[in-house]
Amino acid sequence: MEAAKGRDDAQAPVELGPLPAGRHGYSREQIAHSQRERLIAAFAGAVAEHGYADTTLTHITTAAHVSRRAFYENFADKEACFLAAFDIIVDHLRKVMEEAGEGAPDWAHRVVAAIRAALRFLASEPQLARLCLVESVTTTPAIAARYREAILSFVPSLRQGRRERVESRELPESTEDSLIGASASMISRQIAAGGADRLEDLAGDITAFVLSPYLGSEEARRLAAEAPA
Repeated sequence: MEAAKGRDDAQAPVELGPLPAGRHGYSREQIAHSQRERLIAAFAGAVAEHGYADTTLTHITTAAHVSRRAFYENFADKEACFLAAFDIIVDHLRKVMEEAGEGAPDWAHRVVAAIRAALRFLASEPQLARLCLVESVTTTPAIAARYREAILSFVPSLRQGRRERVESRELPESTEDSLIGASASMISRQIAAGGADRLEDLAGDITAFVLSPYLGSEEARRLAAEAPA
């Protein structure tokens, strides 16, 4: 399955140049792996420039310095390449957020650190940010489903905040889903408007919005205004 391949390659770098010509000494497996990485990187760049619908196989293979045959040896079609790229981005984003929260004194500060780290990463990689948060919502049903799966994968971490509440009234079951989905939409609108480089400016608003149901609006705003550690 292509999705599985994408997740397995999540730790691999995706910015490689073309292999040297002639007798380079690489094994067949190394060449195939390098081609896959370059195709994914080229695909992300092509989608950012042309949009998913208008991205062609020629755009991808030319940028990746590989043949059409090499593309089809790695991916069944353009959708499969998108899914592989999407999985790599989401897996890396999750790792960035988890590492940012390590050492935080409590759940709330882990959330604050994770949000800031996510926005910093997305701002530094505008092509990946566009693919992940803009194009994925309007492409194909399979890609939209993968986007939905990614949103739900962040729910358990945020749901831990229910233990922080002092109010006895339970939050609606859909609270975390709604908070993450709305935050992702806020970020995608900024990217679509050409403001990916200013994503970190959203940190305060998103942090206050996400923490408010658990800590109350006043405490949420206070934490959102804290200077980064």
